[in-house]
Amino acid sequence: MSTGRPIKEQLSTARYILAQFIAQIEEFEAMNREQRRTQRGQDLTARIDGLRTGRTTWEQRITNLQNEHDQETP
Repeated sequence: MSTGRPIKEQLSTARYILAQFIAQIEEFEAMNREQRRTQRGQDLTARIDGLRTGRTTWEQRITNLQNEHDQETP
């Protein structure tokens, strides 16, 4: 899937996005019951399934980009 951007740049962006998903998931998982009742905790609770799905999606995207990069690199 070519977007016109170099694969190396796409890979960098994908890693950044994945890191954001991971940070939010880790924040949620570190919360105790009391913290999950806060506004931030409720926000993360409402989005946790999507965050986990997003993490899986971007991990796969990174794998695909890395494979493309490896094929292009001599």
